Amino acid sequence: MTAHDPTRAVVREACADDAGRLSLVADATFLETFAGMICGDALVAHCERAHDPGFLRDLLAAGARAWLAEIDRAPIGYALLTEPELEAARDGDIELKKIYLLSRFHGSGIARRLFDAALAGAAGRKRLLLGVKNDNHRAIAFYTKQGFRQIATRRFDVGGILYDDVVLARAIERT
Repeated sequence: MTAHDPTRAVVREACADDAGRLSLVADATFLETFAGMICGDALVAHCERAHDPGFLRDLLAAGARAWLAEIDRAPIGYALLTEPELEAARDGDIELKKIYLLSRFHGSGIARRLFDAALAGAAGRKRLLLGVKNDNHRAIAFYTKQGFRQIATRRFDVGGILYDDVVLARAIERT
């Protein structure tokens, strides 16, 4: 077994003390996903604002929930649930604001485990919403397999530059 063996990954709910770990993996995965696709200065500005440990700590303190995927306590991915900011939101909705995993772990089942943790965290809500860059075909395919359907489009600001997103939604089954 190697140190990056995905079967050793642990998915756990994050707390305010994990804000630094969340910030680190948020920066790494966002840069890995979008470097070369989105303006570099915009990427850096977005990371400095949206992934700042203080900002993430404040989100968690305000009721957001996050899950970390780790191997030997090194963060390799995360998911973040927040109250929805999307115009398409209705009463009872919750937003999957972020779900990212380092690319070398794609296809390992870890993203599914992060998604399942976030879905369980959304229990009691009616729908789970998310926005995804309209040309991120891998992510859109993953979400479609999880039961999401497109309900809208939006413009998403990354460091002062607007990009096109699709807004996806799925019902949260009642158990």
